[in-house]
Amino acid sequence: MPTKELVTKVWIDPGCIVCDACENTCPEVFEVTDDTCIIRPAALAAAFTKPLTKTIIEAAQECPVDVIKYETAAVEVSDEDAAKIFGEGESAPAAAGAGASVSTEPAAPKAAPAAKPAAAAVAAEASAARSHAPVAPADIGDPNVQALLRAATARGGQAGISKARGGVISADPLRTDPDNLPPDARFAKTLLAAQKTKKDPTRREAITFGTVAMVGGWAAFAAATGIVIGPAGLSFSMPRALEEPDPRVRVGPLSQFLEMKPGEVNEDYKPKGIWMIREEDRIAALNIICTHLGCIPNWLPNDRKFLCPCHGSGYYFTGINFQGPTPRPLERFRVTVEDGIVVVDKSKKFQHELGQWEMPESHLAV
Repeated sequence: MPTKELVTKVWIDPGCIVCDACENTCPEVFEVTDDTCIIRPAALAAAFTKPLTKTIIEAAQECPVDVIKYETAAVEVSDEDAAKIFGEGESAPAAAGAGASVSTEPAAPKAAPAAKPAAAAVAAEASAARSHAPVAPADIGDPNVQALLRAATARGGQAGISKARGGVISADPLRTDPDNLPPDARFAKTLLAAQKTKKDPTRREAITFGTVAMVGGWAAFAAATGIVIGPAGLSFSMPRALEEPDPRVRVGPLSQFLEMKPGEVNEDYKPKGIWMIREEDRIAALNIICTHLGCIPNWLPNDRKFLCPCHGSGYYFTGINFQGPTPRPLERFRVTVEDGIVVVDKSKKFQHELGQWEMPESHLAV
């Protein structure tokens, strides 16, 4: 049986501008939310991505900032299955590796696998929408310019090109003129410009300045009128301290966590940002925030691991990272026992890479 290069893993690198080019091209795999692009949970399995190899590669082409990456592997497939995956009369691409570039020529709409009728309907609708989008001029040789024009027209922007001195095609006007950008790119450009401006005063700075001005005003008034302002007057004029939420969380009796088996994870306090875990010789409290870009992973009890839905970072139940772009393990909080109750202090964190997980307050020895 012949072998074909099929996509076995797909992820999104940092730098996404939250456009919808990837979802338009391959909605079965990519989902665009209000503030990020994510890989759908089902697409984290190789069995799901293999039949969608063609549209995943097309989505990587369509991405204007080249953050969609994928890995391929040689898989034995019948000629009939290959025709379903790559289209009639087409051949599979050569081995590309993770995030390798592929041909920028637009491909024919993909025939969806028969085993996924619902996904096929979504893909057909997206393909029909793309077929009505304006096509970039055929004489543009720069793949980056082609991708930028396709993404702009597909997302509601105005596509246009200009030639710089010497007749060289330039995409600078598309990047510099906000009126020619699609809505999401225009918003990203506005945020970038705002970051370069002077930052507004923080709440603390504003409160401090207001307090100094108020006290100075009372002092000037007292000096001018001869009125003596005592401690009570100053206390009345001073603003009250802002109350901050208590970082200490009482998560339950110690006996509850002693009854857990090694490898178990308690998610009762996930809304508070805490996972309680049981190891062979200790109990610990994990911070639920992914150390990649701040998303919240999901605990998969059948696989005994945490998996981030944003970019595919994976952690063992202990918090140690083992896959994806995350650079380090999850953090742990300080844990103590007060009157038989386990108390988690979220103001104190411990990092494994700094050797802090062996510090006494990073866990409860059992």
